[in-house]
Amino acid sequence: MRKIVKVWIALLLILGITLPVLSTKAKAEDAYYQEPYRDQYHYSAQQNWLNDPNGLIKYDGVYHMFYQYNPYGNQWGNMTWGHATSTDLVHWKEQPVAIPESDDNAWVDFWMKTKDDAKPVHYIGRPTTNWDAGNPNGKRYIFSGSVILDKDNVAGFGKNTLIAYYTSTYQVAVRDDDYSKDSWGNYLGVREVQEQNMAYSTDGGKTFTKYNHQNPVIPVTQVPTSDAGNFRDPKVVYDEANKQWVMPLVSGQEVDIFTSTNLKDWTYQSAIKREHDVGNGVWECPDLIPMKVKGTNQTKWVLSISVQQGAPAGGSGMQYFIGNFDGKTFIPETKDTMKNPQWLDYGEDFYAGVTFGNTPGRTIMLGWMSNWSYVGEQKTSPWHGEMTLPRELSLEKQGDSYVLKQQPVGEVDDTLSQGTISLGDRKINATSKIYKTSQINNFSGTQYKVSADFSWKDKKKPNRFGFNLRESEDGSKYITVGYDPRSQLVYIDRTTDGENISRSNSKVKLEGDPTNVKLTVYVDTSSIEVFVNDGEKVLTQVVYPNPDHPLDSKKLSFFASNGKVAITHAIASHFKSIWEK
Repeated sequence: MRKIVKVWIALLLILGITLPVLSTKAKAEDAYYQEPYRDQYHYSAQQNWLNDPNGLIKYDGVYHMFYQYNPYGNQWGNMTWGHATSTDLVHWKEQPVAIPESDDNAWVDFWMKTKDDAKPVHYIGRPTTNWDAGNPNGKRYIFSGSVILDKDNVAGFGKNTLIAYYTSTYQVAVRDDDYSKDSWGNYLGVREVQEQNMAYSTDGGKTFTKYNHQNPVIPVTQVPTSDAGNFRDPKVVYDEANKQWVMPLVSGQEVDIFTSTNLKDWTYQSAIKREHDVGNGVWECPDLIPMKVKGTNQTKWVLSISVQQGAPAGGSGMQYFIGNFDGKTFIPETKDTMKNPQWLDYGEDFYAGVTFGNTPGRTIMLGWMSNWSYVGEQKTSPWHGEMTLPRELSLEKQGDSYVLKQQPVGEVDDTLSQGTISLGDRKINATSKIYKTSQINNFSGTQYKVSADFSWKDKKKPNRFGFNLRESEDGSKYITVGYDPRSQLVYIDRTTDGENISRSNSKVKLEGDPTNVKLTVYVDTSSIEVFVNDGEKVLTQVVYPNPDHPLDSKKLSFFASNGKVAITHAIASHFKSIWEK
């Protein structure tokens, strides 16, 4: 017995020393991912700022998500490539920074005539990211780009090398050839420079080596528009028909296409000119996607693009165009295609979406869930920014045109759903000018999927109907996802959620004059993604319901006003958290 007691005392002494340390560490780790408004099944970095997804690729059974990241703070800056990995597109593990901002860069020295210059000017000096030519820091930011798999060792780094293409961004002093005031030449100030660089990984994406001493593979002097400060976002794709690699780049109001057969030397081929809302911000994050038309063997090329201003809900958003590609030129489907963009999302918060590489038979897009016009409203801490759910895209022929449909990848429901609960069929008959709700009593929460079919007769067509989500206990605060049959608008209304937000621009008009609509909503702690009629239209919205009492926002109900609506196939599923803790 004494021996046993002594053993227990020894164990307790050991535990008494080690447990407080372990407990403190555990508490620190537990604090992350449990903060108010932290999404529980959408990816965000453990801490600090993130924005555009970059370099999305699947390799050796692992999905890699690189992204714009600030390792040092919760605001935009110090741009590097963050990194996360997943085996199911849902559960992501944050990895160390993949490509840090470049430092200790050598002087640049070149002459260039931009669109604003009457003659060539001299770019000379040490690069910097602080807009201070007198005290340059020698750094270059790592902006958006892409990753491809060089399975055949085309570039010479070895088979199955992952090659990253990214935009290197910096500022530098600019002078002209008037030496009357200064022996260096007349000082014109500091300007932004953007160039395309390359890095490679031979260990499956764990580490990257910057190619050619950080010198660009496409220097700024090759920008076709002479716009030195807006030449970015290379998204490389393989052109099977012409056995070459294609790199679309944005340059202000156009997309410039470069091609290569060795992945190192790139040749300019053509430009895709902007014809809609010209000058309203710049284009960003181009993606030139070869896709099979559903049910056929026909291949079309989809140009998706992000716009800084002018999206349907205001601010930034994403549009796309359908056409063909002949190896050098993107040929729009019709002469009016470029004048009439189609929109990928009609909410406020879907931007910089790009597709994964190396996923044969699947086109999977991931976007940043934010809007450059409103991003300052997001006061979350210690993280800032999250990604949308990965979406599977399909291209379908509708009449004489083509449309993209979107659905969350099947892995989302397969891995997160905790079982489907029937919400029951019901009818809501709201008499004239009366707003009527029907409470859902067998389901509530803050992270779930809910879906229902709504139908109505023309004679009793309601003004509006849909879901009231994230309701407060007293019913005074909620977010509405609804449909107005008279205007044919699906909408998200967050004006009654307690945020003191006046905007209610997230809406989209359905075609024809339907008498039924299906609404499927993915609700997370601070986001809503609405898929209308199985992905015919999509609306994405960041929300911060009931700021004074964020945990008091779990109820759910149906509603209708001034008419009669039948609700069928109403189901809901609680979703698990993707965070280990």
